[in-house]
Parts: sequence; C-alpha cells; structure tokens
Amino acid sequence: MHKRHFIPSIMILITILVLSACNQGIDTSSWEKFTIQESPGFDIEFLVPPDWETNYLLPMETAPGQWKVTLRPPRCSSDQSADYEEDCITLTAYVKGEAAFEEDEVLALISQNISLSQENNAESILMGQSSFDVNGLTIQRFDHKIPSATGDVQLSYYFFQTDNAYYTIMADFPYDEREDRTAEQFQRVLQSITIAE
Repeated sequence: MHKRHFIPSIMILITILVLSACNQGIDTSSWEKFTIQESPGFDIEFLVPPDWETNYLLPMETAPGQWKVTLRPPRCSSDQSADYEEDCITLTAYVKGEAAFEEDEVLALISQNISLSQENNAESILMGQSSFDVNGLTIQRFDHKIPSATGDVQLSYYFFQTDNAYYTIMADFPYDEREDRTAEQFQRVLQSITIAE
C-alpha cells in the first residue's frame, strides 16, 4: 500500500525539480550595455556579460560604413586551452547609404549549404532556419553544421535590419556544446538587442 503512494510522490518531486531547473534563468543584472557612440548609423545596443571582452574596428577605406564587433567569452569551447584566445561571435553592421550590402545575395548564400573551400569539396550542412522577434526587431537565424575530424561545429548566422543599418551575426560553437552555458549566454545577448536611445 505504501509503495503505491511512494511512486506518485517521486514523480511529483521529479516534475517540480525539472520545472524549477527550467525556470532558473541567467541573471543579467550585472551585464554591461554595449553600443558604438561614434557611429549614429550603428543604432542598436545590447547587454554583454561582464567577463566577456568586446572590441570593434573602425570602418576601413575599402569598406566604408562597415563596423565589425567581436564578442569574446572567456571560453568558446570546453577544450579551449586559455581564456580569451578564440573568437566565436562576430557582429557586423552595414550602415545604409554608406556600406555596400546586398540583402538578397547574403540571405540566398546563408540559406543553403555553404562551400567551405575553393575546390568546393567540403561544405556546411544547413540544419534549419527560423526567425524570432526581439524588442520590435525580426531576427532571422540560419544554423549550419560543419563536419570536422576534430569535432563538428555549429555555425549560426543571424540577420536583421533597422532603419539605419543591416546587421549580421556569426557565432560558432562545438556542435555538442551548442546549448551549453556560453551558447545560452549568447542567446540572452540576442534577446537584449534593442534600438539605441
């Protein structure tokens, strides 16, 4: 008789633990706001974890209106040998009216398998595409899997635009770690994107 009551109690306890684990989000209260003040065309801002490094390059003469931002978490993968030695997230802004950017060509390229060599003997595998809304912006996502002898990689491309610029984000993580803590933090960075005030 006691066994029958014991099993449902265990099931309820497991359900509560699973639900509470799902509700434990990442605390972003100490995250820092990032934007580029020097460029009025760079019209977004977002939150970055305090232990991430951010760096951006001024547009080159050969690429006017193009701002490249590197987001560097301490570790992009669990087998990284030292902190901050790898770049795995790059955001590029193309200011409208200044930078050359062909939206249709870019979307056509990233929405299919992508050649990874000049000989066309290796290519990424498009695993899926989706879109989601963040603070009034629609972000398109394209996930690619890159087979590798040292471990497969998930390469994700994101695209969105504002009144002033087109934005692309490229993020790569080991395929087996695509939902680990760093990747989860990156998703929170994406969810914090908003138009700069």
